Amino acid sequence: MLKIGIAGQRGLAFLKAFRALPGVEVTAFCDINPTTLEQKASEHGIVGRFTEFSQLLEHVDAVVVATPMQCHAAQSSEALAAGKHVLSEVTACTTLDECWQLLDAAERSNAVYAMAENYCYRKDVVLIKELVREGLFGTPYFGEGEYLHEIRHYHHTPEGSPTWRAVYQVGRRGCTYGTHSLGPVMQWFAAADPSERIATISCHGTGVHTDPGHPHDDTCLMLVQLASGKLIKIRLDMLSNRPHLPAYYALQGTLGVYEGARFPGQPGQIWLGASEDGADRKWQPLPELYDTHLPADWRNPPPEALAAGHGGGDYFVARDFVRACRGEAPPNCGIHDALAWTACDILSETSITNGGIPLLVPNFRNPKEKPIRHA
Repeated sequence: MLKIGIAGQRGLAFLKAFRALPGVEVTAFCDINPTTLEQKASEHGIVGRFTEFSQLLEHVDAVVVATPMQCHAAQSSEALAAGKHVLSEVTACTTLDECWQLLDAAERSNAVYAMAENYCYRKDVVLIKELVREGLFGTPYFGEGEYLHEIRHYHHTPEGSPTWRAVYQVGRRGCTYGTHSLGPVMQWFAAADPSERIATISCHGTGVHTDPGHPHDDTCLMLVQLASGKLIKIRLDMLSNRPHLPAYYALQGTLGVYEGARFPGQPGQIWLGASEDGADRKWQPLPELYDTHLPADWRNPPPEALAAGHGGGDYFVARDFVRACRGEAPPNCGIHDALAWTACDILSETSITNGGIPLLVPNFRNPKEKPIRHA
């Protein structure tokens, strides 16, 4: 039996998924607020209850780190040092030094580290990934991801105190929450070429218009240049007055193009074909024609997946994490991808405050790039 503990109430989103998996039991919950701890644990029937993360680790085999963002790196490192598997909420770290510390912890541990980037498990994202893998896009060379989600109500408590989001998401400039957009597109490029990696980023912003109480630009654009020269454009907006559009993606390849839906209830559109004179280039709705290319578990998802959050993504995140813990498959977003995607967010602050200068993104797979104190 794989005993799982959840730290932070955001992690309860995975509870139903874990309970639907054989040989898995959520045995403990941790929250620093005793009232929240008792309320949530009682509501979900979780017996083990802890206000200290270190105490939680003594009673589980694996932990979901769903605490505030600034706690992710230290708690993940602590869990790995204790030999506990880690599923961390996004983003993995808040500084580059934390990235290297977390890499050290992961390399020293026999436990699994995975980042819970659930947007990589959206049905449309999974389908495009399969079409890329099958070569139907030819060579992809440009991708886009956007996260437009006005969440100002999350920035302060009902009493008016700033939350962690007020500090770590909109309390600084840059693409501070970009992995939901970057992760899926990077997995598309990796499906075409597993050796592909991020080389540089640059970031620009619109300035502050909607909420002068925070330094975060209303809209940020981050350009991600890959080692091969291919390009990804990421747009982040967590302040503008507008309806939500948290999951727009696009991909251009030599043999085809995908444009995600811009409005709820509309399908994404796709065109595949050779570049021939007189070709009939008409958009086609993505799901109706290409669902047969989905992996079997997406063609006939279990009821638990259909009921899970983020379009079923939360279920598949939990399932794949359990498989990784058991050594059945590598994590979908392991330590190196988690750090590369997170490092883009971190470096974007330096870029945007210096006129959008391009900055090198560390190759966390290359030991020669480690700072001396981590080598």
